[in-house]
Amino acid sequence: MITDPSRRQAAASDVSGCDEVGRIATRRPADRGFGPTEPLSHVLIAERKAIAGRSQADPPNQWDVALEQPGSATASTLRNSVGFALAILLSAGAVMAVGRIQLAAFPQFTTFQTAFVFVVDAITGWMLLGQFHYRRRPSYAALASAYLFNAMVMVPFLLSFPGALQATGSVIGSGQSSIWVWHAWHLIFPVLVILALIIEYRFANIEMPDRNIIAVTAAAIGVPLALVAVITAVVTETHDLLPPLIDDARRPVGPNFYIAGGVVAALTTVALLISCVRGWRRLTILHLWLAVALAAFLADIAASLSATGRYTLGWYLGRVESMIAGSVLLLLFVRDLNRLYQRLAGLMRDLSSANARLLAVVAEKDAVVSDLQRSEEKVRQLAYYDTLTNLPNRRLLLDRLAQAVAQARRHDHSMAIMFVDLDRFKEINDALGHDVGDALLSQVAARLTGCVRSSDTVSRSGGDEFIVVLAEIAHPHDAARVAEKVIRAIDAPVGIGDQWLQVTASIGIAIYPDDDRDDVRELLKKADQAMYVAKRAGRNTYRFYSDGAQLRVG
Repeated sequence: MITDPSRRQAAASDVSGCDEVGRIATRRPADRGFGPTEPLSHVLIAERKAIAGRSQADPPNQWDVALEQPGSATASTLRNSVGFALAILLSAGAVMAVGRIQLAAFPQFTTFQTAFVFVVDAITGWMLLGQFHYRRRPSYAALASAYLFNAMVMVPFLLSFPGALQATGSVIGSGQSSIWVWHAWHLIFPVLVILALIIEYRFANIEMPDRNIIAVTAAAIGVPLALVAVITAVVTETHDLLPPLIDDARRPVGPNFYIAGGVVAALTTVALLISCVRGWRRLTILHLWLAVALAAFLADIAASLSATGRYTLGWYLGRVESMIAGSVLLLLFVRDLNRLYQRLAGLMRDLSSANARLLAVVAEKDAVVSDLQRSEEKVRQLAYYDTLTNLPNRRLLLDRLAQAVAQARRHDHSMAIMFVDLDRFKEINDALGHDVGDALLSQVAARLTGCVRSSDTVSRSGGDEFIVVLAEIAHPHDAARVAEKVIRAIDAPVGIGDQWLQVTASIGIAIYPDDDRDDVRELLKKADQAMYVAKRAGRNTYRFYSDGAQLRVG
């Protein structure tokens, strides 16, 4: 097939992102709200600046949902955590001063306390495991293990506490079992927290591989379960071997009670200090609120150690402090994590809105490009094709003729030019009108196109004149056969409206390279001359051109 030199690539390019769209030079029409020379890149830059301005208006940490991320704590978080911790410690000091006041025995309060701590710490541990799966940080798994231990240890504590589940005595162990469970609880929890803080410090920026997630999750659940099983076995099967910490009146006995209490208080204080230092230096939500939880845990220890026995004011307030300690991180997840996710949701809304605007810009760009393509196609059609018959005009004909001659020269074969002129077309046009004449020309153009190959060219050069380029022929007789075919096709009656017309054609033929080897315009001229000889020969026939103006009939 002979290519069309007027065809060019469309001006549009596919849009794969903001940067690519920013390079598009297409201009938006003024009637759509933009200046006539404003490029789309300016619109996209404005979108970026708008998003950047919104993100600068809020602190960077507001956009992050990672509780251990440096800078995630705001000034409000600092004020709230410090205020909460001071209130807890001040209340613990007050309890130590008046904690020996004896109140009525209400062992069922322990049932409520243990149920509360079990539910709250189980939920907190589960949410920490969720954060571990989301963030892949091993410190979350270790901290989840600590809180799951807090929840699980409530079971042996409740079963061993006298009067909690039955009127007298306990379900398991002896009178010393519940106090030993309490000390084991307050000893192991800060140790697990310290371990989590050490893991967080050593592996702050390391994510757990996916293949280890299930194993670490199982360990985070299995370790506290194993610890609680050991504690339950000890206070149940070997309770007689445990040194007494309280007497029958539930008062502390000797130094053992205070030594064990001092150890758990020291460990809790160490965990509290580490969490405070990490939270203050890195401004992390998790460490600050963990410090508040440890402050409440320490207040529980202080209130319990200052009490002279069970059911004193200090004893009751110690149970309350343990419930506060279990609630702090849960409140953190409910409040601060929810706030951070709201900020993320706000960002997603902004991005969605910006994306919608970007899509609108892209759709508008596509519409502009489509208009330009249609306009370009229309201009190309007007420049290279006849508006009546949609055949190539003289400009496109000359280009295709030059290509056909070049191909014939390169491959050493012949080609032919046929100059077709309708006989007495002016009489039909004047008698029946231009509309009938135009319809007749359109049907003649269609018949000419049907007589040649797809590789050949049929062109209307003006008026009632058509030019046919036979791109490759083996012998001049091939052109003669096509000319006869054209004459028969045009001679057939033409139905236009309610009338039938008949028209004939005179054809002049020039052969390359017999008639000319260099100039395509000379070939056209010689075909034109041959056509006039055909008309003088009586019309409705064809003639070849030969050198010396000698013409031979095919």
